Amino acid sequence: MPLNFNPPLRNVCLLRLSAIGDTCHALAALRAFQSAWPQTRFTWIIGKLEAKLMAALLPEIEFITFDKRAMLGELRRLRTTLRGRRFDLLLDLQLSFRASLVSSLIRAPIKLGFDRQRARELQWLFTNASIAPAAREPVLDSFMGFVR
Repeated sequence: MPLNFNPPLRNVCLLRLSAIGDTCHALAALRAFQSAWPQTRFTWIIGKLEAKLMAALLPEIEFITFDKRAMLGELRRLRTTLRGRRFDLLLDLQLSFRASLVSSLIRAPIKLGFDRQRARELQWLFTNASIAPAAREPVLDSFMGFVR
């Protein structure tokens, strides 16, 4: 069943840590959300290197960086950073167990991930809503499934 957000949400968190090419694809989905919900505030949890590129393109977005090389320390730091924060929606665009651990620190009533067929590395255990199933498709098309 499609999710209906009327009125548009106030605070949305996007989770895509890496890689540079995939964060560029995530940018297209983010721009589509911004177009549909111009008053929504977006926060992006992203890798350090990827944030350097995206911050220059998206000054209106709040970026929270995550250094994958320092996993445990970064999880503790992120937990502190997010303490007291709540989002209306989490867009979990990363299929990795590491990203799922990050998603567990994000407070949101709706955690939207990939459909069960594509939700590798147990992502489906960390989300409570999913995009529509689709056959294998390019990364950009799969990210646009979140917009649809």
